Amino acid sequence: MGPAGISLELPADADHGIYAFTCPECQAEVSKPASRKTVALLLAAGVEPVERDETPVRMLPMEDRNPNPSSLAFTLDDLIGFHFLLEDDAAIAEGLGLL
Repeated sequence: MGPAGISLELPADADHGIYAFTCPECQAEVSKPASRKTVALLLAAGVEPVERDETPVRMLPMEDRNPNPSSLAFTLDDLIGFHFLLEDDAAIAEGLGLL
């Protein structure tokens, strides 16, 4: 399931929200509360917030979109390094604790 398959509601007066999706296996509608960390992860993954019942959508400030606000910003160099790590089977196995 990709970001387009998940809806995210962010009430204007809260630092949390509600996310919903259709289970790909049983087709059940699933709706769950989203903590601040969950909202940040969903936004980082590309999930777009939606409006429901005339509730205004509140966008989180950029500094709050990271699940760990004290961490450093992800740079282009980080992305390039991550790209090369994904091509290195030994690095992936080591990162997963398989070596």
